[in-house]
Amino acid sequence: MTGPDALMLNMESASTPMHTLKVAVLDPSRRGEPVTLAELRAVLPNYLGRFPRATQRLEYLAGYAARPFWVRDEYFDVADHLDEVTLSSPGGRTELDALLAELAVARLDRDRPLWALTLVHGLAQGQQAVVVRVHHALADGLAALNTFMASTGERGEVIVPAPPAPVGVVHDQRTLWKAARAESWQLLCDIPRVVTGFGRALEAKRSARRAGAHIPKPMTVRRNSFNARSGAQRVCASGDIPLADIQRIALATGTSVNGALHGVIAGAKRAELLGRGEDPGMSVTVFGVCRDLTSTRTFGNEIATAAAYLRTDLDDPVARIVQTAASCDATVRRRRAIGFELTEKIATYTGRVGPVFRSLAAHRAPLVMNNITTANMPGPRTTRWVGDIEIVDWISFALAIAPADVNLTAYSYAGRISFGLIATPESMPDPAGFIRRIKTSLAQATDALDLHAATVTSTTTAEC
Repeated sequence: MTGPDALMLNMESASTPMHTLKVAVLDPSRRGEPVTLAELRAVLPNYLGRFPRATQRLEYLAGYAARPFWVRDEYFDVADHLDEVTLSSPGGRTELDALLAELAVARLDRDRPLWALTLVHGLAQGQQAVVVRVHHALADGLAALNTFMASTGERGEVIVPAPPAPVGVVHDQRTLWKAARAESWQLLCDIPRVVTGFGRALEAKRSARRAGAHIPKPMTVRRNSFNARSGAQRVCASGDIPLADIQRIALATGTSVNGALHGVIAGAKRAELLGRGEDPGMSVTVFGVCRDLTSTRTFGNEIATAAAYLRTDLDDPVARIVQTAASCDATVRRRRAIGFELTEKIATYTGRVGPVFRSLAAHRAPLVMNNITTANMPGPRTTRWVGDIEIVDWISFALAIAPADVNLTAYSYAGRISFGLIATPESMPDPAGFIRRIKTSLAQATDALDLHAATVTSTTTAEC
C-alpha cells in the first residue's frame, strides 16, 4: 500500500469513517422495469477486472501494520458487498439524503475488499439510485470518476465485459515479508532525497512569495462554528447549479471556473456565518490538487492538498469572487511548483503519527488548517448510460474530518455542477439550507455582474 493510501486507512476511527459515497441516480423507464439486486449480483462480476481493488483485501504483517498489503481475496463473493433499501414516500432528495447520512457512518468490513453497493428503490418518478461506499484508501476523486466513466458509456455504447483473472496462486507470506523488509531499507536510503525535497519545496514557496498575500500560512486561521467539536453522526445534502452560470461568472471576472465556484461558495459561507450571528471574517478552504488530471487510473490516491482563502470578509459579491479566485489560482500554481513526490514520501514515513496528531489536536487547537474542505472535479458533458438505463445524476460525498467537519464536493455532470455536502450536525445543523445559500450566492453574483455591466454601459454612453 502506498503512503497516501495508508494515510487514508489509518485516519479511520470510531467517529471518523473514511469511506466516500458515490451516487448514481438511474432512470430505468426506457426498459419498462426497475433494476433488481439479482441482476447486479449476476452482472457486476463480469466487469470487476477493470477495478483491481474491487477484489483485493488487506493483509497485515506484524511490525508493518501502518502499511498493509493489497492481496487478492480468494474468497471474494460479490453478494457480500450488495444490499438494497426502499425509501419512504415521497422518495425525494430529502429522503435520499437522509439515507446517505446513514450509509456515511456504516463502516466497511476490513476483512473484505473495502467497498459496498446499495441499490435504492422508491425514488420519485420511478427512479432508482446506486450508492457505492468506497474507502478512500482505494480511490481518490479522480480514480472514482474514472471508475464511473469506465462502468458507463455514451447512449447506445456497449460496455465490454472485463472479468477478474482467476485467483491462481494465493499470495505467499514469505514474499510479503521480503517485500516489507526491502522497502524498509529503501525508506532509510531515501531520507537524503526527502531532505532535498523539503529544500526544493521551500525554494518553490519563496519563488511564490509575490502571491503570499493570497496563500494562507499553515495553522493560522481562527476556528469558527464550522470547526465545532464533532461526534460520530453525519448529515448529507445534495443539489446542483447550472455549470454555464459559473462559466459566465468566470468569463466576466477574468477568473477560472474553479475560482469562480469557490467565490460563490464563499458567499454562501459568509451568509451562513452571519445567520449564526458570527463575524464572517476571512475563511480558509483546503482542496485536493490532482497530480495528473489526464490519468485513467481507477485506484489510488495521487492528490496533494492546497489551502486558499475564501473571502467571506468581503460584502461585495464581485470582489469576493475575484479575490477568492486569485487565492485559489495562486495556491494551485504553488502546489504544482512544489510537486507531489514530497507529499507521497511524507505520508509514507509518518504512518500512524499524522492521524494520531490530528485526533489529539483537532478539537483543541485555537488555530487550525482550514474551516471547510472543498473539491471540484470536471465530469462528463452528457449523461452516461448503462444499456438502456440513463444515469440522470451523479453525486459524490467525501469525508467529514475534524477540525473542518464540513466537506463540499462538486462534480460537473451533463451541464450542471452537482454538490454533495457531508458534515457533522454540530458543524452544519442545516446542510440543505447551505446548498440553498450557494444558489442564492450564485444569483447575487449574477445580479451584481449584470448591474456592473449596465453601469459601465450607462457611464460610457454618458461620456460619449
